[in-house]
Amino acid sequence: MYQNILADKRKFIARLKFEDMSANVRSFDEPFSEQVALINALRNPQIKTVVVLKPRQIGISTANCGDTFYETYTAKKPLRSLVVADHSKTTKSLFGKFCTFYDHLPQTLKNANPFRINKVDKTLISEKTGALIDHMTALGDAHGRGWTYQRLIAEELAFWRHPEDIWAGLRSTLHEGPDTKIIIVSTPNGPGNFYHQRVMSAIESERNGDPSTKFIFSKWSDHRAYQKKPPEGWEPDEDELNLAADHGLTIEQLYWRHEMVHGVEGIGLRRFRREYPLTVEDGFIVLEGSWFDIDYLTEALNNLPSKPIANELRIYDSPQLDMDYVIGVDPSWCTGGDYATACVMDELGNQVAVLSTNQGGEVLFAEKLSDLARYYHRARCLIESNTGGAGRVIIRKILQDGIPIWKDSLGKDWTTYRGSKEQAFAYARQMVNSDAYYLQDHATIQELMHIREKNGKIEGQDGYHDDHADAFILSCWALRTCPGFQGNAKQGHARRSERRGHPLDRISRAMRY
Repeated sequence: MYQNILADKRKFIARLKFEDMSANVRSFDEPFSEQVALINALRNPQIKTVVVLKPRQIGISTANCGDTFYETYTAKKPLRSLVVADHSKTTKSLFGKFCTFYDHLPQTLKNANPFRINKVDKTLISEKTGALIDHMTALGDAHGRGWTYQRLIAEELAFWRHPEDIWAGLRSTLHEGPDTKIIIVSTPNGPGNFYHQRVMSAIESERNGDPSTKFIFSKWSDHRAYQKKPPEGWEPDEDELNLAADHGLTIEQLYWRHEMVHGVEGIGLRRFRREYPLTVEDGFIVLEGSWFDIDYLTEALNNLPSKPIANELRIYDSPQLDMDYVIGVDPSWCTGGDYATACVMDELGNQVAVLSTNQGGEVLFAEKLSDLARYYHRARCLIESNTGGAGRVIIRKILQDGIPIWKDSLGKDWTTYRGSKEQAFAYARQMVNSDAYYLQDHATIQELMHIREKNGKIEGQDGYHDDHADAFILSCWALRTCPGFQGNAKQGHARRSERRGHPLDRISRAMRY
């Protein structure tokens, strides 16, 4: 009996037990089309990369876990899978799914292939074959445990912090072979981020007939749970009727949507469209309240001369003999948490380099910053000095190295408080929105797109970070306030020097890496 089930992936997965959102243990219901599409794609040996765009809470991740568990259980050799999630809570939840799968297997199957579960390391290992499922959270050091993996499952990639850096490390752990699979599953989180790029790349690959890539889009209207019987007398408005005509929505689906958008606990139209998309484009709209001109930043993002680079040092223009430079610095302790970021601007308002890292400590970052400043003609550095002491340590080191530091009219270092932040951000918005500054760094543009003014405070949108944005803002303020720079940036876009690619071979001789 069980041999027949083991030979059929869909039958095996259908019998797996998991906890639903109400903490009830149950089997998979009749799978919906996107679950079937995912399982079929992973069964196809030609497909190496699967990218899934989904609304919230529809069971795609559970189906993905079910497929990985099946492949691990039935493996004839030590197949290794790595599951990486956006948050420790998500990691714990996914690990719990695999444990529940195994705990509720029929005893006959447990005896045939016993698993060893390590709740500390969050691993499941087959004692028979050595096949394993490993779990990690997407942090700066999420590079695996020294193993090579055949499967990489990236959960909620749109919400990872600094995904370019983490992705580069994770890809280095993948074994390139016939069993290698990359599965990306995420709810969208606005435009321009690393996940958005993966979606667009997958769509383009499919359009070009690439058999190794599969894109799966799951719209909210395909799911049975997203409907609600309307009260007597309720009628949809004209926009809702047009939506029903365009997408074939029922009255129950329209009312569920209406309550999600306009109800007492409604989330608003733009947020609803992004979290519960009907089209791919819906998932990547920008929420209201953006501090900077979204249309301009979107255009800047789409017109970048190259794809984002995962290196901590990104050089876009080498130093010119007749050019002066400033560097804005958002510091940190660089101990695996927040990133320290430096943004280099030339006197014309062109972003020419970015340094960003959260490893090695603040002293090593200061050494790298000194090298960078020397490379750009002893660029003046504006360093935030009120970041738990890290900024002051970096300032002392920079001064010892003979690098000029920005001071205000009273000879004091920059400190961020509500008034100074508002002033600096207002100036940066004026210059960016008037196309006076030329942005070249993907991470910087992405973070600027998600700067909001909420309750009188200017900060990054929930789920996004602002270290690149803050470093850029500080470099803008340095251009505004350092002697000899005022007014030059207005001509920067027109007078910008020709780009010279990425001269990392030259910068490596000037910097101590």
